[in-house]
Amino acid sequence: MRQLAGFLVLVVASWAIGMGLGLAGASSFGGDRFSPASPVVRSTVVVRSFSTRSSLAVPTSAVSTPTAVAAVVSTAAPVDNRIVRLRIPAIGVDAPVVIKGLDGARRMEAPDRPEEVAWYDFTALPGEGSNVVLAGHVDFTGVGPAVFWDLWRVRVGDIVELELADGRIARYRVSGLETVEEATAPVERIVGPTPMERLTLITCAGNYNPATGRYDQRLIVVAEPLDQSQE
Repeated sequence: MRQLAGFLVLVVASWAIGMGLGLAGASSFGGDRFSPASPVVRSTVVVRSFSTRSSLAVPTSAVSTPTAVAAVVSTAAPVDNRIVRLRIPAIGVDAPVVIKGLDGARRMEAPDRPEEVAWYDFTALPGEGSNVVLAGHVDFTGVGPAVFWDLWRVRVGDIVELELADGRIARYRVSGLETVEEATAPVERIVGPTPMERLTLITCAGNYNPATGRYDQRLIVVAEPLDQSQE
């Protein structure tokens, strides 16, 4: 079906769209699942003064000495770094993010709707120090242009924002764009784990072949995380 033909397909040796099912995943990446970061627990020490004065009558000569008792109150601030939205202000993208993985045939599942972006659960989440991979449709049957239609307009230096489930925003700056051939794409380099954190955005590019239901190229956008001093 054409609606998923505009979406990235990855396999170990090549990238292919099969039966309109969208993304096909390399089984060699199936074990590269990243566990979500452990919640960060912050403890606040609250000091309250409690009197040791007894309710029983005591001699007037007795001296009552208040004692400071430290009560430790746990104020856990759980971190939930699931991605819920993706924004690219330079091209007007503000899209919901859905979680996808591999289907029974080891193919990467595609978003169900043209406006959705998929994050793949065998890749990293923001803050985990590796490759955060998202992909989206370039077009969609019956709709036309989809969420990543204008991804090619992104330029080095543009900002990409990931809104997380706990309300935080992870910001990245585009550091490079690359167009690769579907048949010879370096799949592991694109979607595999990386020694340092990066964001990878993927969509289809090049020419669409209605006979095969495929685009012959893939557009890859890479962005590096910003620290607060760079924002």
